[in-house]
Amino acid sequence: MKTIDRRSHLPLYVQLKEILLQDLNAGAYPPGSAFPPEMLLVDRYGHEMAGVVEAVGKNVKIIKPGQRVVPDMGVKCGVCKACRSGRENRCQNPHFQQYGGGFADYVRVPEKNVHIIKQASTSLKAAAFSEPLACVVRGQNMLHLYPGEVELVAGLGPIGLMHLQVAKAFGARVIASDPVPERLEKAKELGADWIVNPKETDVAALVKEITSGWGVDAVVVTVGSSRLVEEIIPMLAPGGRLNIFAGIYPKDQLHIDPNLIHYGEFIITGSADSAPADFNTALNMIESGQVNTETLISHLLPLEELGKGFEIVKSLKGLKVMLTVNELE
Repeated sequence: MKTIDRRSHLPLYVQLKEILLQDLNAGAYPPGSAFPPEMLLVDRYGHEMAGVVEAVGKNVKIIKPGQRVVPDMGVKCGVCKACRSGRENRCQNPHFQQYGGGFADYVRVPEKNVHIIKQASTSLKAAAFSEPLACVVRGQNMLHLYPGEVELVAGLGPIGLMHLQVAKAFGARVIASDPVPERLEKAKELGADWIVNPKETDVAALVKEITSGWGVDAVVVTVGSSRLVEEIIPMLAPGGRLNIFAGIYPKDQLHIDPNLIHYGEFIITGSADSAPADFNTALNMIESGQVNTETLISHLLPLEELGKGFEIVKSLKGLKVMLTVNELE
């Protein structure tokens, strides 16, 4: 084992098949945001990040020191039923070898969880979005879009704006909805076909107008609101699909006429986390330019201002708050 101890008080040991990364950028999420209580400790450590390989274990075969990479911080067991049926995101035995995660100078992860940034032109800031974008990719895949279909994206925070871009990459036409004018402007900039402020416009009436009364083929709800889900379900076209993408806390009930689902042949689903294939697709979409993530950064702060970053996000100011941990780029 090799010991890396830049600050002399945080020894990090590289096991035989592990990678030690020096973090550059990490995304900030406020404690308690749409996550169940058991996930909060993990989230505070930081799991959206990119960095440079500092050292590798002697049995590491592909990853090399000095490479720019993105780690997937959710380590799946690989042997449970979920992992062996293509649902690694629902792994029954996950763990997080973070040692401070993205909010620390170094992080240690297994080689299988490290994704190499291939393009020199891809910034570490852009690549740090790979984890949330992987979740978005999984959510969009579950909607089974066909080119030319109409999708409604409800909620245009950083997640919603990534949903918008992935849906466009999949060939859909997108209605982007949010009550914040600045977010609607960003959605238009990123290719939304229609933008709508639900506080000023009847979204259901607009959907009827755009689709000649047919309804939207797909919806993703990125806001943790049961009432919003209830309002949107009647806007679905026959055979429409709806993804409840955001967790809803405190827990709440949905009140839906089951006949809408029965006669409309609606598919109501959800998605959470991502599988390794989703992570790979996400990084490829960033590197190919299909998804512009760097434009979503509204605040770039030093790690010492982590608390300020949380407050910015909680107050719904701007879009993505990113932290600079080390000056590597």
